Amino acid sequence: MTPYSRVDLSTYVVISIWFGCNNDCTICMLGDMKWKLPAIGFDAFKRVLYQIRNEGRFQNLILTGAEVTTFDELGRYARFAASLGWFKKIQIQTNGRRLADKNLIRHLVDCGVNEFFVSIHGLEAVHDAVARVPGAFSETLEGIRNLEAFDVNVITNTVLTRANLLDIPGLFALLLREGVSESQLWNYFPMKRSDTKDLVVRMKDFIDLLPGLLDLGEKAGKALVFKSFPSCLSKGEPGFFDGFFPVTVLPDMFWKEFSECGFGACVHRQRGACRVEDCWGLSRAYIEKYGDERGLLRPITE
Repeated sequence: MTPYSRVDLSTYVVISIWFGCNNDCTICMLGDMKWKLPAIGFDAFKRVLYQIRNEGRFQNLILTGAEVTTFDELGRYARFAASLGWFKKIQIQTNGRRLADKNLIRHLVDCGVNEFFVSIHGLEAVHDAVARVPGAFSETLEGIRNLEAFDVNVITNTVLTRANLLDIPGLFALLLREGVSESQLWNYFPMKRSDTKDLVVRMKDFIDLLPGLLDLGEKAGKALVFKSFPSCLSKGEPGFFDGFFPVTVLPDMFWKEFSECGFGACVHRQRGACRVEDCWGLSRAYIEKYGDERGLLRPITE
C-alpha cells in the first residue's frame, strides 16, 4: 500500500500573532471577535519561542491569527523564529490571496517560511461568497500555483458547510492536481450552541461524499485528512480521520467562545462503549438540528 505523506501535528506549536484580515468569511471561527483580540507583541513572541526551544517539545512552528499575510511584520517574526536554528518547519496559515504576489512568497521564504497551509472553500462563485470578496478564489488559486516555484510544502484546508457541499468533489479534483502534499476537510465549527447560519452538514451527506473523495486521493497518491468528524465514519486510507489539535497560543477570549461548540457529544462515549479518546463526536448545534445519530455512529472498541 502506498505510504501517504502527511504532516504530524503533534510536532507543531501554533502561535497566533495577528488578527487583521482581508476577507470577511462567513465561516470564520474568530468572527467579530477578531477585531477585539490583541496581537502578540514581538518581545512576548520572542519569550514564547525561547521557552519552546528550551523545553524542546516542538520541532515545528505555525504562525497564524486571522490573516497573517496582512501583518507588515510577518517577515520579522518568521526571521527571528528561523534564527533560533530550532524549528524544522515554519508554517503560515493563510487564505492565500496575497500569495498571488510571487515577490511576497520569495520574501517569506527568504525569512524562513517553508510550509503554507492555504484555505480555499469552494469553486469560484462559492468561495467568493464565503470570503465575501469578489475575485478571492482567483487570487487564492494563483497563490497555490505560485508556491510550486518554491521549495516549500503546501497543504490545503477546506471547511465543509451546506453552502459548499456540492462543490467539494470538483474542488478536491482541482486541488489534488495542484502541487499540494495533502488536502484537509474540516467539519464546520458553529462557535455557538445553535446553527444560526444553517451551515452544519448532516453526517449522512458527508458519508455520501467519502467514496468519491477517497477515489480522487488514491488516484493522486495524496492523503485526505478529515478534521473534527466522528472517527467511526472512517473508511480507511487515503482518508485519515484526525481529531488531534496542536498546542495553540490564543487569547482566553477565543477559548471561552470555542467552548460553546460543545464538541465531543456521542451516545456511545457517554455509555463508555467507545475507546477513542480524541474523537470530536458531534456538536451541540448538530444534535439540536439533526439529532444524536445513534443509528449512524458506532463505538470503536479496539
